[in-house]
Amino acid sequence: MKKEEPKKLTRKQQRLAWRAHQINVIGLCSVVLVGTLFMWFGKRPTYSEEEKRDLAKRPKFTVSSYLDGSFTADYATYFNDSVPLRSFFKHRIAAFRDHLGFTDDVEIHGQVPVKKDDGQPVSETTAPETETVETLPAAAVPAATEAMTEPPVTEPEEEEDADGEMANDIFIVKNRGLMLYGGGYKTGQHYAEILNRYHQELGSGVNIYSLVAPTSVTYYMPKKYADMSASEPDNIDNINNYLSGVTPVDVYNALLPHKKEDIYMRTDHHWSSLGAYYAAEEFAKTAGVPFTPLSDYEKVSMDGYVGTLYGFSGSSKLKDNPETFTYYVPQNSYTCTYYDTDMTNEREAPLFLNPENLDPASWYLVFMGGDERITHLKTDTRNGRRVCIIKDSYGNAMVPTLTGSFEDIWVVDMRYFDLNIISFLQEHGITDVVFAMNTFSATGGNSNKLETLLNQ
Repeated sequence: MKKEEPKKLTRKQQRLAWRAHQINVIGLCSVVLVGTLFMWFGKRPTYSEEEKRDLAKRPKFTVSSYLDGSFTADYATYFNDSVPLRSFFKHRIAAFRDHLGFTDDVEIHGQVPVKKDDGQPVSETTAPETETVETLPAAAVPAATEAMTEPPVTEPEEEEDADGEMANDIFIVKNRGLMLYGGGYKTGQHYAEILNRYHQELGSGVNIYSLVAPTSVTYYMPKKYADMSASEPDNIDNINNYLSGVTPVDVYNALLPHKKEDIYMRTDHHWSSLGAYYAAEEFAKTAGVPFTPLSDYEKVSMDGYVGTLYGFSGSSKLKDNPETFTYYVPQNSYTCTYYDTDMTNEREAPLFLNPENLDPASWYLVFMGGDERITHLKTDTRNGRRVCIIKDSYGNAMVPTLTGSFEDIWVVDMRYFDLNIISFLQEHGITDVVFAMNTFSATGGNSNKLETLLNQ
């Protein structure tokens, strides 16, 4: 059977087809040109409010960096990390992925952290014999030390086997983000040994406390995914067993009865002001100082908070389910003075920033405005106790809760301090030092900052 030959296009049809082809080519070239110009000349952000970090900076060109390949690698990182309208595109892509149904029961966009629980944690029977725990003055530590060695009254309730997803190393479940913990017994031992050096250099007249806070993964990780994260309580116990002359503060068991309360933020990696309050209460009990009941604070709540875990993950489940940000303002009298990290530029200012002047993603900065300053509170509490809180950002929310417990409160972020810490503590007559930080800092690189403070 003879095949039918295709019909030839008329001249008019050929002209129309050619014009359509030209329009397509011009349109495609225009999109590429505009996109290229936008990428090269658009304003590149330098800081991510959602992720609370500085974005990659343009690398400087050198012949050596070009030849060894580091310049091109760093430039690619800069180019990708600081895309113009970065936040806008992250939001749109996250919404588009969810619209297409790209999230299954469990979805991994990043890598699951490698657990660093090297070896076994020490127990009280296997701790080095050379490390004896020295007893602090009875007035400073009233009987609370014994209670901390007892097993918890209640065990954590097992989370129901809810489905979740991974997004850039963040586990999303029930509209809550959880940072998976890698652990590290050797790093925890090193952290404890650094704290022991503080005790040795300051002497027995200064009380030293280790307050290592678990993060939300300990309390809210579904049982069927528990193996994806190392045990924070085990790592904290490991630290405590290496302490010598340093008193541990049992935050894990202090928070456990309050698990069903809003003690951690859902969309942010920090605990809430309420969680910090319960931790500070346990510290005050351990230190033997008074503590103000929560009913004596002014409660301030703001709706619409979406914190760092959305910035880390890009998950629309977090963005589309904002939470209430609540903090508590003490009503007793105090003055708040700030200094630069070398104790210069003294200025008096409020302890709390006005949240109306902050982007909602930055509401955690309401406590002292962040980390990069030294803070001093002079309170109306007259008990001769002067505390220095050496912290990461978890310690910020604790500061307001201790204005009824100490006469003087000094606050130092271990990442932003330019003086010798021992001289600083002695100069200000510090009676109590509490190291307040989460497990990621205590068993991670931040712990090295504490050693730096001793040597600079």
